[in-house]
Amino acid sequence: MVAQGPLRRLAAGTLISAIGNGAWYTSWAIFLTRWIGLSPATVGLGMTLAGACGVAAATPLGWIADRVGAREMFAGLLILQGLTSGAYVLVHGTASFLIVACLNQAAGSGTGGPRNALVLGLCDREARLEALGQLRAISHIGWALGAVAGGVVISVATEPAYLALLALNAGTYLAYAGLVVTVPRVSAPSRSAPRTGVRVVRDAPYMSLAGLMGILALCWAMLSSGLPLWVTLHTHAPRAISAVVVLISSVGIAAFQVRISRGITAPRAAATGTLLSGCALAASCLLFALTAGGGGTGVIVLMVAAAGLHLTGELLFVASSWGLSVPLMPPDAPGEYQGVFATGEAVALMAAPALMTTLIAGWGQPGWIALAFIFLVPAVAALPVTQWALRTRPA
Repeated sequence: MVAQGPLRRLAAGTLISAIGNGAWYTSWAIFLTRWIGLSPATVGLGMTLAGACGVAAATPLGWIADRVGAREMFAGLLILQGLTSGAYVLVHGTASFLIVACLNQAAGSGTGGPRNALVLGLCDREARLEALGQLRAISHIGWALGAVAGGVVISVATEPAYLALLALNAGTYLAYAGLVVTVPRVSAPSRSAPRTGVRVVRDAPYMSLAGLMGILALCWAMLSSGLPLWVTLHTHAPRAISAVVVLISSVGIAAFQVRISRGITAPRAAATGTLLSGCALAASCLLFALTAGGGGTGVIVLMVAAAGLHLTGELLFVASSWGLSVPLMPPDAPGEYQGVFATGEAVALMAAPALMTTLIAGWGQPGWIALAFIFLVPAVAALPVTQWALRTRPA
């Protein structure tokens, strides 16, 4: 568990908000289409536009956090997430849906930089990556618990159940914000010289690494978007196998993320971790491709093996992302620099639904092979780009 007092409060907030988040993301599509009455096309377009708002917001909000304070910015964005999550009860058409979704996604994507800056500021240098790993493990426990609650709401499918879901999700964000304001304020170290503008956009190697790690972030959509479509459209395997694979991933991350993070604390180790991550994810794609048209025990065994490789790749990806983004950032701009890594992930999440639908649902087996090659791009490029970044850092 997280040892230090302030981090304990952040851990509690992480768990609470993850429960609400897991419940919402299990049921939001059904809520918006069947209960609110929006068409699937409208929901898809709206979430794409909301994702674009998240991409646009992440880096500027991180830049602002370095000036107003990471704690204050993080708490404010959590409050905005809570208000907009509850505002879905007011959605009755396309316009109101777009407003709520865009504000909610901008706030959600914007928390990445301020949150990480706050955690890093509360930790000793030696413990900061482990603390990030602990919080991520806790979040996966919360998501799993929330998914159970979301499943109950879907099963009941009544207005009180959906209203309770919205209240739960909104309330967890507000509770998290309440905990955040109780931790000590952290300030970025004094800048050696006055500066204006967003500096990170001129840091080409760091921006390149953020883009490469964003590609690996597609692994999240593999399980949430790609695999269910694959199982339904291209195999004879039981549909529940998708949920089993997600469960394996959640349990594995909760169990092993901290241990993996302890071993990847420097950029060169993170570059090696990125290489191994991309290879593991590519191999998992190839195993999933081998299940085309199949059913029975053999296909289930292959999917479980692919899930194990995916878990390995995801663990290494997350730990390597921290091992690159934290040591390579200047100490006086943590929110800004962490925000650009959050932007890379937001770009991937925005593009992922269309990409997974095209490759996995549309192309079938060749789509898995294409996705494997996509994951190999950061695997191959990570080490030379990391060396480039190290050459541009102060000694």
